[in-house]
Amino acid sequence: RNCLLLWTLWAACSHGAMDECIDESGRPQRCMPEFVNAAFNVTVVATNTCGSPPEEYCLQTGVTGVTKSCHICDARDPRNYHGAGFLTDYNTQPDTTWWQSQTMLAGIQYPNSINLTLHLGKAFDITYVRLKFHTSRPESFAIYKRTSEDGPWIPYQYYSGSCEKTYSKINRGFIRTGEDEQQALCTDEFSDISPLSGGNVAFSTLEGRPSKYNFDNSPVLQDWVTATDIRVTLNRLNTFGDEVFNDPKVLKSYYYAISDFAVGGRCKCNGHASECVKNERSKLVCNCKHNTEGPDCNVCKRFYNDRPWRRATTDNANECLSCNCNGKSAECYFDHELYRATGHGGHCRNCTYFTNFCFLVSSLFNIFTQCDNTGRCSCKPGVMGDKCDRCQCKLGYFNLDPQNPQGCTPCFCFQHSTVCESADGYSIHKVTSTFDRDEEGWKGQQRDSSIVPVQWSPTTREISLISEDYFPIYFVAPEKFLGNQLLSYGQNLTLNFRIQHRDARLSAEDVVLEGAGHRVAVPLIAQDNSYPGEETQTFVFRLHETTDYAWKPNLKHADFQKLLHNLTSVMIRGTYSAKSAGYLDSVSLVTAHRGSGTPARWVERCTCPQGYVGQHCGQCDLGYRRSQPELGSFSSCEPCNCNGHSDTCDPVTGFCNCQHYTAGKSCERCKDGFYGDPMVGSPSDCKPCPCPAGATCAVVPRTKEVVCTNCPAGTTGKRCELCDDGFFGDPLGENGPIRACRACSCNNNIDPNAVGNCNRESGECLKCIYNTAGVFCDRCKEGFYGNALAANVTDKCKPCSCSPYGTVDKKTTCSQVTGLCQCLPNVINRDCSACEPGFYNLQSGKGCERCNCNPIGSTNGQCDIFSGQCECQPGVTGPHCDRCEINFFGFSPSGCKPCDCDPEGSESAQCKDDGHCQCRPGFVGARCDMCEENYFYNRSTPGCQQCPNCYSLVRDKVNQQRQRLHELQNLIDNLDNTENTVGDKAFEKRLKEAEKTIMDLLQEAQASKVDKGLLDRLNNINKTLNNQWNRMQNIKNTVDNTGTQADRARNRVHDTENLIKTAREELDKAKEAISKVDIKIPTTPGDQNNMTLLAEEARKLSEKHKADADQIEKIAKDANDTSTKAYNMLKKALDGENKTSSDIDELNRKYVEAKDLAKNLEKQAAKVQAEAEEAGNKALKIYANLTSLPPIDTKTLEDEANKIKKEASDLDKLVDKTEKEYNDLREDLRGKETEVRKLLEKGKTEQQTADQLLARADAAKALAEEAAKKGISTFKEAKDILNNLKDFDKRVNDNRTAAEDAIRRIPEINATINEANEKTRRAESALGNAATDAKEAKTKAEEAEKIAKDVQKGSEKTKTDAEKAFEDTKILDGKVNDMMDQLTAAEKELEKKKAEADADMMMAAMASDNAKEAEGNARKAKNAVRTVLSTINELLKQLGDIDKVDLSKLNQIEKALKDAKDKMAESELDRKLKELNDIAKSQEDMISDYDRQIQDIRKDVANLNDIKNTLPEGCFNTPSLERP
Repeated sequence: RNCLLLWTLWAACSHGAMDECIDESGRPQRCMPEFVNAAFNVTVVATNTCGSPPEEYCLQTGVTGVTKSCHICDARDPRNYHGAGFLTDYNTQPDTTWWQSQTMLAGIQYPNSINLTLHLGKAFDITYVRLKFHTSRPESFAIYKRTSEDGPWIPYQYYSGSCEKTYSKINRGFIRTGEDEQQALCTDEFSDISPLSGGNVAFSTLEGRPSKYNFDNSPVLQDWVTATDIRVTLNRLNTFGDEVFNDPKVLKSYYYAISDFAVGGRCKCNGHASECVKNERSKLVCNCKHNTEGPDCNVCKRFYNDRPWRRATTDNANECLSCNCNGKSAECYFDHELYRATGHGGHCRNCTYFTNFCFLVSSLFNIFTQCDNTGRCSCKPGVMGDKCDRCQCKLGYFNLDPQNPQGCTPCFCFQHSTVCESADGYSIHKVTSTFDRDEEGWKGQQRDSSIVPVQWSPTTREISLISEDYFPIYFVAPEKFLGNQLLSYGQNLTLNFRIQHRDARLSAEDVVLEGAGHRVAVPLIAQDNSYPGEETQTFVFRLHETTDYAWKPNLKHADFQKLLHNLTSVMIRGTYSAKSAGYLDSVSLVTAHRGSGTPARWVERCTCPQGYVGQHCGQCDLGYRRSQPELGSFSSCEPCNCNGHSDTCDPVTGFCNCQHYTAGKSCERCKDGFYGDPMVGSPSDCKPCPCPAGATCAVVPRTKEVVCTNCPAGTTGKRCELCDDGFFGDPLGENGPIRACRACSCNNNIDPNAVGNCNRESGECLKCIYNTAGVFCDRCKEGFYGNALAANVTDKCKPCSCSPYGTVDKKTTCSQVTGLCQCLPNVINRDCSACEPGFYNLQSGKGCERCNCNPIGSTNGQCDIFSGQCECQPGVTGPHCDRCEINFFGFSPSGCKPCDCDPEGSESAQCKDDGHCQCRPGFVGARCDMCEENYFYNRSTPGCQQCPNCYSLVRDKVNQQRQRLHELQNLIDNLDNTENTVGDKAFEKRLKEAEKTIMDLLQEAQASKVDKGLLDRLNNINKTLNNQWNRMQNIKNTVDNTGTQADRARNRVHDTENLIKTAREELDKAKEAISKVDIKIPTTPGDQNNMTLLAEEARKLSEKHKADADQIEKIAKDANDTSTKAYNMLKKALDGENKTSSDIDELNRKYVEAKDLAKNLEKQAAKVQAEAEEAGNKALKIYANLTSLPPIDTKTLEDEANKIKKEASDLDKLVDKTEKEYNDLREDLRGKETEVRKLLEKGKTEQQTADQLLARADAAKALAEEAAKKGISTFKEAKDILNNLKDFDKRVNDNRTAAEDAIRRIPEINATINEANEKTRRAESALGNAATDAKEAKTKAEEAEKIAKDVQKGSEKTKTDAEKAFEDTKILDGKVNDMMDQLTAAEKELEKKKAEADADMMMAAMASDNAKEAEGNARKAKNAVRTVLSTINELLKQLGDIDKVDLSKLNQIEKALKDAKDKMAESELDRKLKELNDIAKSQEDMISDYDRQIQDIRKDVANLNDIKNTLPEGCFNTPSLERP
């Protein structure tokens, strides 16, 4: 009884242990080990760690809980050590441990990197990798994995703020369906330097992988999550950029530090084990169930090969089944062909028949003549029969050959068939290298895979390699020995080889073959070969997998054949000791090829099963395709699944040759431009889309309505009937003729990212930027000027920036083309910011005042722009520089001279007008600095003392001489002042008399022996006389030349005036022609009128001509000023002899300037004439174009006008009726005007989505009905499930889809609850950060239990949601009605504006009358200008007639010139012209603005009517399908 009780307990325990892999009914089910932190307490290998030697590190500013700025890392001190063991240890927040690297001061920075390698000890299915950094997260780091301990490192994920630069990856890229799902992505999400401590990085292995929801059927992702090792590579630190200064303390603050390294996952057991245990070698392995074995339960147990091994899924445990050998054998293997034919792949071997001897006749093909205890002989591979007496190969073998040590050769057939025979037509062939001429492509390879050349000897005809150390160097075979060498299977590789020294150290890898992912090697002395020596020996190696031939590792015959089929490397060891050489004489490889010769019977010809063709069954038959194309010929072939739309498919790619307008790999979808369900399998499955060419379509599931998708560029809508945002037109002709959608032309003056840039019907631009305006954003808006069509943004419209002081009425507008502001009188510059030269006081706001500087006393006629003080000549003073300073005299163009009166001899410091000082008694001289004659100066007595009376005789004689000198002086003066022209002879006569008189005086003076000063004075007078004669001659010549040049200038001015007159006449003709034209309004909205372009061009040309005319007027004015200055200079030339020379030079300079101005004036005149002629020709062309316009139907226009008039009358009555309501609502509507406009813009967009809203409403309704049905069935299932919840005691996987599928799969909810409870209990005693995870798991368990309980309420909640959706639909319908009311009110408002616009038309007519009046004023101003010009011409004529110096005439000319100037100033022609131009311009702007407003109102009314007509009767909305 006790034994029975123990057996019962053992059975219960055994059953309990298998519950996770077997369900309650005893059926196998998928089971998995628990989810763990695979990195907990596992050693991490770090390539860099601080503390050896000890070093200082500093904390970055902002780290909390730190009292010291710098610390020591010391490996000798456990308190200050931060080794890699702290990465996976138990960690708590108050007592944090971390691993830390050396600092940047020690060279830790890019390109130097640090690796942290975690060896898990076994393959795991990885769910996430989490890192918690103790410092700021790195700028660049990567996570790698490998699937075997000796496999390559595969990138898992990249993190970098510079993905493309560091890892050559696109930042935040994603994987599309169909792309490689095993590629690593890069993101900058965790690469910011903030936070400075405690930043987490969590990598989910399945995040962003499209097949993650079909994980059980995705071998790619199953391999992707598998890892035996995890490596984190830290590439680049995050810094603030201050490391460039190389401050040691700064460099010490940058280093890597990680406090936690966690890897979440499960021990990989492929669903065949619920736990992993350590084996006898303390290595972690799966505790396999389901008749599986291996470290990962990845193979079937012996004798359980009835079907291929597969991974367990949620639907099928895929357990391994035993072979059915009827009790006759305990051995079997999996036969793929048998499995395909019968569904059972167990192929039994060594069956027993209870016989006890072997036939001797079969001794050739059996291994031993004595049979075993079962009576079965041990046959050679491929030979059949219990007694090895059947001389033929068994299934899977062929070519029974006595010369073949193995008897028969296994079939290869790319593993698709086991039936084959010897192929005909093949003969034995050898691939050889004899080295008769060169090395024939052989190379040497060292242990690090680097290539070294071989040495070829022409005498011995062999190649050699020499090694400097004990590391071997291999001979590497050329291409002719590689590739497909399948026909060498079972044949020999022969080589002749010797070594330099006999002290060879052989190895297990002397001859190496590589290919198809396999690598086999054999020692040189294997297969009965001799030990290598100094003499050449022959070594033979049979290429066969049998253990007799010692190829390691042992391969199956199929794998060995696969290696030869894709042979990538043949290596023969060349060196066996240090300082020794190896010599290779010849190499040959036996194979076969087509052709005559000795038959090669080992070449197979396979009998292929259905779906395969080719000699080796290496191709798929017609109607079949590769199931795994990446395996190439080794992939199995499966029938093409084309859903009835094709009988064939590409055998390599598997894509069907689709017909019936289908597409896709299996013709599973309709091709672009067609719609339907191709899965039905009929030729009419796909129908053409009712959409424009190039568009695709889709079917709304609920309503089965066809909706166009991927409409042509510029269109949108259910049938592509609307223009898309940024386009305009009428693609279906709903509002007139059909107009294809065209891109709105806004001249690149809109924001391409904005919505609603233009009107979708008219194409009018609505959101102009860059300070532009107009229908096409083709002009500058008010207050700006420039070229709105310029390509460069900086060249577009710029602000006028008119100066408020210098602009008329302080206007801020200017000419939109030139940017010229309307300036006050005497104000210049584009922005009216400065006074004209000779004017000041801009700040007055009334224009600039004239300086009125004295032309003689001022330097240049300019004055201070604020005070008006003129710039005076030296010694001149006064606001206008019109008088001399105190103690100065001689007011002249050169300024005033200082009196310089002698203080002792003069009465005062002020002198007379002639510069003579008022002398005291006894003093004489201009400065009173000399004593009078007969007076002398005595230092001891002040003043001049009178001489004795004896000096009176000398004085009288001197006075006589002075009188005669005075007469001579008068004679010279008369030469300067006489009005009569002195003839040359008379002048010479008088000059000779004067000379004679002077000579007499000189002789008399010399005879009388007067003082030397008097003689010097006479000499000076003589020189002065000669100089004056020469100057007079120069003056005469200059005056003559000036007269001639004045005549020329006068003629040129006259010619220029004629040219201006001609140009104005041509412009008047063009203006008159244009005024007669009635331009026809374009019929197509959005099209620019050709007349508009011509008018714009003409306007620009006229403005250019106006600017040229202004320039000419300025030049004429400059010429006038120059003439005035020339006159002043001429007058100054006659003022005195001391300034004659300088004045003549100045006159010459002014003359040259006048001459240059005249030339420039002539050039400008010629240019204006040419442009005027061109403008005239263009105007005539415009006129010709306008006259050729088609006739206008005036009757239709009159009828339309009468109709509009009647509508206006009706609108007027409506306005009277609703005026009170309008006044009440006007203020409210102002605030809502913007909102209404936005609603208008959104109207068409909502129209586009109206059908989508209706479709969503139908879908929501269907979903609600379906949810109600499911709710009822779920409610019934929930009652049964609640009764069984307490009986479940097993755990299931905790993947996140379990909770979402709880309603449909209640058994998994119970498993999740139990698993979460188990985790909670384990987490209480676990180490590390698992405590928090356990709490979260427990919370999820409670939530899952709550979900199970709430299932009862699901039906009612679903019904409530459906009712709420219906209520929301009603609310949306009410909102739509409210919007319609607002649109109606807006329509009424726009109708009122239309009435106001009609009134504005009357104002436009009045503005036109004002423009005509302005034109008359302009003509009057033109006449006034002509009068002034005639006056100037008269003055120039008078100036040109100067041939005699006549002061009275000069005064008359000056007076006349002044009168003309005053008259011109009084007329204020400039100001009047500007005012007239401004009035005309403003009136033109008003007319244009009124026209534009009228067009806007009409368009808005039309848009409102269209929106009202196209809106559906009701709008519907649905609740969100996914609630937060």
